[in-house]
Amino acid sequence: TEIMKETVTDPLLFFLASILFGVCLQAIYDIIRGIRRVFYHKSVFLFIEDIGFGIFTAVMAFIFLCTYNDGELRGFFFLGIVIGMILYYQLCSKFLLRAVIHITEKLKKIIRQCLRPGIHIKRNLKWQLKKEKKQVTMALKKQIKRGGKSDNTKETK
Repeated sequence: TEIMKETVTDPLLFFLASILFGVCLQAIYDIIRGIRRVFYHKSVFLFIEDIGFGIFTAVMAFIFLCTYNDGELRGFFFLGIVIGMILYYQLCSKFLLRAVIHITEKLKKIIRQCLRPGIHIKRNLKWQLKKEKKQVTMALKKQIKRGGKSDNTKETK
């Protein structure tokens, strides 16, 4: 009976741990989703993030399997992950997503406040360079009209 208990409880615990693993994966993806909603990403970066998350998931699944199931791949592992993800999505996703969006928006405001002086310096510098470029362009155009002679040259006869 002791052996029987062990053969029933081990797969059951593994299945429950798989459900928890699915919950964790979905929560991590919600954090990524929340950040994406606050910070605009181009589709190339979205693709790279998704590939990165897929690689992360595969590595974590491998570590999970090696740690809890001697590396054996079983169907109920995937079933547990899917159940965990669905349960999390139905019960908790909205709350974590809202919290992540709220926190990320606050962080974005703080970052903007810190960067604001640098942005003003950049704008002033850009404006000054544009003004200088215009003056140099005007001077070159004048010189070209005069045939290449500058104001400082005195012609001697």
